[in-house]
Amino acid sequence: MKFKLTLACIMLCYTCFAQQKDVLTNEQVVSLVKAGLSTSIIVTTIQSSNTKFDVSANGMVALKKQGVSDAVIKAMIEKSAIAPAQNVKPSPPAKSLAQNELSKLDPGIYYAIGESKNTEQLEPNVFSQAKVGSGIVSGLTYGLAKTKAKAVLSGISANMKIEDANPIFYFVFPKGDASEANTFNIYGGASSPNEFVLIKFKVVNTPKTKGREVVTGSFGTYSGFSSGIDDQDKVSYKFTKLSTGIYKIYFEQPVAVGEYAFIYAGGTAGGMSGAPAQKAYDFSIAKNLTSN
Repeated sequence: MKFKLTLACIMLCYTCFAQQKDVLTNEQVVSLVKAGLSTSIIVTTIQSSNTKFDVSANGMVALKKQGVSDAVIKAMIEKSAIAPAQNVKPSPPAKSLAQNELSKLDPGIYYAIGESKNTEQLEPNVFSQAKVGSGIVSGLTYGLAKTKAKAVLSGISANMKIEDANPIFYFVFPKGDASEANTFNIYGGASSPNEFVLIKFKVVNTPKTKGREVVTGSFGTYSGFSSGIDDQDKVSYKFTKLSTGIYKIYFEQPVAVGEYAFIYAGGTAGGMSGAPAQKAYDFSIAKNLTSN
């Protein structure tokens, strides 16, 4: 008899909450307590129901004043801790191309267009000039300040505009054929994205100067000469090897609006007299459409 009564109470609880979209609230828990249901039945109901509890300090005080036991309040707190995870929508699968499609591409760097299966190849650009500071500041500080060397790409914006804050790129490397190597024209026989850096340019747009600049070296009387891209101008990225010579490039954080280029790291030392002797695979992040 006791078992039948308990089963009837549980069924009544489920029926009641099903009629109210299966969402158990503080008020409904109080109603169960006042109806005389046991703590174990109420806890079981909480654990098996969709819930929307107020377990703030004020909410718990109100529950206690209504006669809700500590065990029930604890069950409400525990359920509230896992409920948000149940409501999170799964992330859409990252856009990716089939390996057989990628293997048909010529060596180069490609942008995966939106959620489609299409790609657009990044056309290589060249540094048009090198700029070296006048050294006046270094002289005024008796050599303590550094004179900087900068490499410049012409134009204030790349031809390729990407309206995606989380772009996906693919590196397709030559597979040993010399003619393929000339197509990509990468230096030192590079075969991994580890040998490249992604740089962010400073855009200069004045009546006298229009271009995209990046610091490639510096010189000081006491510090001597140093070459290479400043860390502050580098953008980190991750990659996954899909097959021999084919890599997927992605970012853990949204990429800010700006001007960028992939360049071979072994050729970033342009020296104080010239720009890096290499190609720059440049692009623009025009809008952060996917960063929200």
